[in-house]
Amino acid sequence: MFGRRIFDETLKKLKRFEGVKGVIVTDVTGLPISTTYDTEKTEKIAALITSLVGKARSVVSELEEGAMSFLTITTLEGEVLIAPEEEYILIVLKEKGVKIF
Repeated sequence: MFGRRIFDETLKKLKRFEGVKGVIVTDVTGLPISTTYDTEKTEKIAALITSLVGKARSVVSELEEGAMSFLTITTLEGEVLIAPEEEYILIVLKEKGVKIF
């Protein structure tokens, strides 16, 4: 697993993109590793997204479509980008129309 320093550097790089509201890295159980948000907001987002990732992985498995690699939620105000890995989940909240990847 990557060290905390690597996660912190990644967060700083992503946060520099104009339109990025915040970035969270959490382990697969929902425990935040690194974040640009305050503790309360981080814990809320991490818990919700971790639950969603678990459900999405189940759907992909049931559909026999291999492994899930990325999930995007588009809202009226922006997007939530979710990159679930084996040991962690990267969560980016951003404004609509902003390209970061």
